[in-house]
Amino acid sequence: MQILDPKHPFFKPAWRRWLTVLLPAAWGLVELSNNAVGWAIVFFAAAGYAAYELLIMYDRRIAENSLPSEAEERDQD
Repeated sequence: MQILDPKHPFFKPAWRRWLTVLLPAAWGLVELSNNAVGWAIVFFAAAGYAAYELLIMYDRRIAENSLPSEAEERDQD
């Protein structure tokens, strides 16, 4: 099950990817300042997952999508 689709056109601009990472991290800080450690962990985990998918792995996933698959190559021959 895919929670966040980095291939979606919405995430093409870099500022949207960064905002998707920074907003849950900022809310995690708010929760931490209110001594809601459980909720802070949830939001920090969401920010970490978003950072991994949208910032670290983004270029690799887009490159995988742009390469023709083996099935497409066989169909062309």
